[in-house]
Amino acid sequence: MMTSTSPSSSNSSSWALTRALVHQYQWFHVILGLIGNGTFVVGSVFFLWDSWQQAGTWLFIIGSVGMLIGSIGSAIVTYERSKGRQPGEVDNQQDDT
Repeated sequence: MMTSTSPSSSNSSSWALTRALVHQYQWFHVILGLIGNGTFVVGSVFFLWDSWQQAGTWLFIIGSVGMLIGSIGSAIVTYERSKGRQPGEVDNQQDDT
C-alpha cells in the first residue's frame, strides 16, 4: 500500500496539477504562439539590413522558444481531451499509456 508521501505518489500529484493548469489555461498557449509568430516576422524583416541582423537572430530564437512552449502546451491539452478529461480536473490516477 502506497502512502501519499511516497515519491511516485508525489510525482503523480504534481503531474496531475501541472496537467490541470496547462489544460485550464489553454488560451496562454495561443498567446505564446501569437507572440512567437510576431517575433518571427519582425526578426525576419530585421534580416534585410546588415545592422539589424543580430537583433533579428535573437528575435528569431525568442519566437522559436515561444512557439515551442505554446505547441507543447497545446499538445498536452489535446492529449488530456483525448483521455476524456475536462479543464481543471485533477486526479491522482496513473495514465493508461
